[in-house]
Amino acid sequence: MDFSDVCGQYLGRWAQILAVGSSLLTLLGGGIVYWILMSNFMYNVVTFIYRCPDAVDSGSNKSHANHSLGVYFLSSSSDHTHDATFDRVWDEYHTVPFFLVLVLGPLINFKSPTFFTKFNALGTISVCYLVSFVAYNTSQWGINLPFDNLYSNLADHVYIPDFRGTFVALTGIAALAYFVQNCVISICRNQRHPENNVRDLIIAYILVAVTYIYMGTMFYAAFPLNKDCIADNLLNNIADTNVFAFVARIGLFFQMMCVFPLLLYIFRVQLLHSLFGSVWPSLKHVLVLNAILVAICILFAVFLPHIGTIIGFVGAFCGFSYAILLPCLVYLKTKYLDGTITKPSIIFHSFLVLLGFGNFVGQFVLLGHKEDTIYK
Repeated sequence: MDFSDVCGQYLGRWAQILAVGSSLLTLLGGGIVYWILMSNFMYNVVTFIYRCPDAVDSGSNKSHANHSLGVYFLSSSSDHTHDATFDRVWDEYHTVPFFLVLVLGPLINFKSPTFFTKFNALGTISVCYLVSFVAYNTSQWGINLPFDNLYSNLADHVYIPDFRGTFVALTGIAALAYFVQNCVISICRNQRHPENNVRDLIIAYILVAVTYIYMGTMFYAAFPLNKDCIADNLLNNIADTNVFAFVARIGLFFQMMCVFPLLLYIFRVQLLHSLFGSVWPSLKHVLVLNAILVAICILFAVFLPHIGTIIGFVGAFCGFSYAILLPCLVYLKTKYLDGTITKPSIIFHSFLVLLGFGNFVGQFVLLGHKEDTIYK
């Protein structure tokens, strides 16, 4: 029995709809973010190859660059020699998201995701490379965590306060980064040894958590410029002429190329099963649904290519509704029916719900924050 069915049984139809809707929104948000990232990787890889003869010697393509460190601020200007025709045809936001359809279009209509599930195991190679990439850059930059505010008036001094009210940017992103509850059944349904599912999920969660914490902490601690300049895609802070970053983009592109069809497959299974009682009512249904999903991804990649904002809002809402609100309500309802509900339990779970709701509201507060570099 799926969690949405449990919500419907204990809380009613509204809870079942909310569970399904939150789950679908999570998958759609992930798909949008993947499309934006793949567009970015594809753009930078092709651009690097096209400008390969002078790429290594030209330095960064950003105006506010620190060439000796190989890092830079985000800027719309470029130091590369311009090719008007190439720049017009190969634009990260206006053309590349459409070219990506040619690559991913044939891959998202498969009836079974078995191939992508197995091939995605190679993604660990990309993760290991990225971990090594960050470790190498950390060794080159050193640790740059100036907590001393004595010289904050100097232009080249970067001061890091102990606390900032914009921390909800991190909690919103983390809510989606660790969100896999809606996919567990779909992922583990065809396991050869289902008795190991709990063990495997625990190991997977630990590995993911360690990887996230390591990547975020090490890159943040070592980044030698103002921390507000760190992009939501950390590779955007590495000079586009960096060969190691070029290799990382290639690896991540192929990894995401395998994960993206899985996201759309799970979305398709949950939506079509809810509407038609079948995960494959017909090829026509699948093609139309995939076309709509791809169109939505392209629209965001063109008009709102800010993955931090997308992850923050989607993660905060779905984390609140699917991971906190509904489980707490189901738990309290079962305790109420059993006659074992207690006031401390009600207070504790109510606090969790308020915490999740506050995290969601905090994302709106960030929109009006004067430091618009929080979500690059």
